Amino acid sequence: MQLIFPILPELLLPGDFAQFWGPDAEEIRGSQFSGQKMQALELRGCDVDQCVFSNCRFIQCRLESCRFCDVIFDSCDLSNLQLPNCSFRRTVFKNCKLSGSIFSEAAFRDTAFQHVVAPYTNFLNSKWKNCLLQHSDFSEAFFAEAVFSSLSLEETRLTRSDFSRAKLDKADYRSCDIRDVRWELSQLRGCVISYEQAADLARAAGISVQ
Repeated sequence: MQLIFPILPELLLPGDFAQFWGPDAEEIRGSQFSGQKMQALELRGCDVDQCVFSNCRFIQCRLESCRFCDVIFDSCDLSNLQLPNCSFRRTVFKNCKLSGSIFSEAAFRDTAFQHVVAPYTNFLNSKWKNCLLQHSDFSEAFFAEAVFSSLSLEETRLTRSDFSRAKLDKADYRSCDIRDVRWELSQLRGCVISYEQAADLARAAGISVQ
């Protein structure tokens, strides 16, 4: 898998949350937002293109059916941010906090989560294509009914996460912590796991491993 990272112009103009982000915003393009805070914003159907967010916070915000393309979130606090039915293309979440965030019905393509803390995130019925989860914590996250295609995982914690009825598409979990993940063994057909992980899964299924 070769991930396509965000394509950004050489120069991004400094952006101001107060100026660009309002309930009537339809497009936000070519801006860099640094060290800013947005609170209690409700936004629907906005296009966010070629933007970088650094050390920003979204507090009690709901961004519904928004489209993110060529976007970087770096060291942002997005905890409990609601992003239902959003689409992400060539987007990177790096060193971010995503605890309790909602991405239900979201679509991800060429999107990377790198060094993020994201327990209890909700990815119900999300769609993933050519994405990367790297050195991140998704413990107790909710991936039920999600569909994955060309997912790459590197040293990511998935303990007690829920993959009920998800389609996993031959992912390689050997470097990940998959203890107490909720899934059926049949979902792992074509996936790659280690011998130790196989023994744990067998014991969880009530099979005696000697």
